[in-house]
Amino acid sequence: MTTRTARYALVATIAAGALVLSACGGSSSSDSSASESPIGGGSASCDQATLEGLAQQATTDSGSTWVSGKSVECVDGWALVFGITKTGDIEQTSAFAFEAEGPNWALKQQDAICGDGSDDDIPAQLKDQLCALR
Repeated sequence: MTTRTARYALVATIAAGALVLSACGGSSSSDSSASESPIGGGSASCDQATLEGLAQQATTDSGSTWVSGKSVECVDGWALVFGITKTGDIEQTSAFAFEAEGPNWALKQQDAICGDGSDDDIPAQLKDQLCALR
């Protein structure tokens, strides 16, 4: 193998490796308010599908029906999900707060977060939005 051929082979190998690495790195989301990357200190992924699924499950568990999602916002290990829910014949906007616990999201009770003397460390911008529906 000539020196020139060896150089081309080396460059081709490096370029192929760079393409493989770039394909594996990063992710994107069509929702600008949610990213699929871990947030805060935990490894819970902030993605709209997961968080709306958890909110839908919480809605079903409470005896209501999930109609549609509106928004998902994540800040410092916390997520706030807004959706339309239905109880009987009444549709309403509902909010769900989740805190990252390692790779999982834990549902937090709105009354506990918004109540007097709350000691949750939910970021103020999320708390204000959550408690405005109370």
